[in-house]
Amino acid sequence: MRTTFLNLIFLFAIVGCKQPAINKVQQAVEAQAKLFVDSGLIVNEYVILYELAINDSNHIYRIQAADCPADLKFEYPSKILKYKDKYLCYIELDELPMSADEMIDISGYSGNLVEEGGGGESWILVVSKLGKKKILIDISLLEGWGTYFNITELWPYFSGYVKGCPVQMGIMSHDVELNDFYLSCNIDSIKRNLFWNENQRATMIKNVYGQIYLKNNTDSVVCLSSSTKRHYAVVNGQDSLYLSLCDSLPIILGPNEKRILEYKSLPRQDVFFRNLALIEDSWGDFYKLFCRSTYSLISVNGRDYQTKVMFHDIDNYGFDVSAMPGFLFRILNHGIYDKKDGEMSRFRFWSDKWNAMNDADRKRLSEDADKRYQRNVNRIRYGSR
Repeated sequence: MRTTFLNLIFLFAIVGCKQPAINKVQQAVEAQAKLFVDSGLIVNEYVILYELAINDSNHIYRIQAADCPADLKFEYPSKILKYKDKYLCYIELDELPMSADEMIDISGYSGNLVEEGGGGESWILVVSKLGKKKILIDISLLEGWGTYFNITELWPYFSGYVKGCPVQMGIMSHDVELNDFYLSCNIDSIKRNLFWNENQRATMIKNVYGQIYLKNNTDSVVCLSSSTKRHYAVVNGQDSLYLSLCDSLPIILGPNEKRILEYKSLPRQDVFFRNLALIEDSWGDFYKLFCRSTYSLISVNGRDYQTKVMFHDIDNYGFDVSAMPGFLFRILNHGIYDKKDGEMSRFRFWSDKWNAMNDADRKRLSEDADKRYQRNVNRIRYGSR
């Protein structure tokens, strides 16, 4: 009887202390974060493990030393693990976030996200689908880099990357504008008939538009030219959606120059959308075509370079759909949760908590946050602890 009783206590202890399940990729990210803690490179109480992108081969994470378990710009963590005196906070693209109250309860956070910010050291970690570490990049001291495309060490891990191009090109965004006369339709109707409306015998899409990144990889001036308006092709078997730069060609790029330009799809490409609509997961396939099957048709210094175009997997998880006068809705890839939708509610939650505090507590919290911020700055700039 005594043995049975002790076994039951042991079982309850195991169940009560059970940690959230983590997969191979998350295990690799956790191992790297623990190395930072053990080596003293991270002294902050919280370590944000933020999943930036998932593609066919890799997961891209940002590891951020922080003084709070979340950020108003990011979603709340989906799970928090205690390691020594630190908290490892996972923010995953395909996992539902916990509530603010859960986060506070698990992490013991007593500050306010309205005041906290400007974390400490920061790295980008790329891990393969099988959990193998590919590359670790310290971005703590990088300033003014704007887009992740400017971190050239990341290029091989983006979708569509081709080594050795004289000019590296990359799709930064891809969104959809609908024809104005569909504004009277309800949202569900628009989603069902987005690519092809059988009653109208026409696509609902006015154009696909976005930004494209150009980087001259040579030490010489290069000239980009084309004899047609078909500058890029999103290829789907025998069909292609042609994209055209909004800037006039030729375009001259100085040695190692970077530039971001606007593009739009050419008109009268209904056949492409009609055939795409025949696919069961047509929206998911459209996204994959941008990732895997977008090609440049532009000549470089008079020579044809019909090469694959790189894709900015980070922050591109689907399409924003708009019509004049503005944004309508967002369609995300399967299994991806919309991190942008909760930003205003998160801000209101922490603003309300801030406003409910008395002046003395607000002053104390604000001064503590300033001290931690300055400590982070000093550590990054001067290596002081």
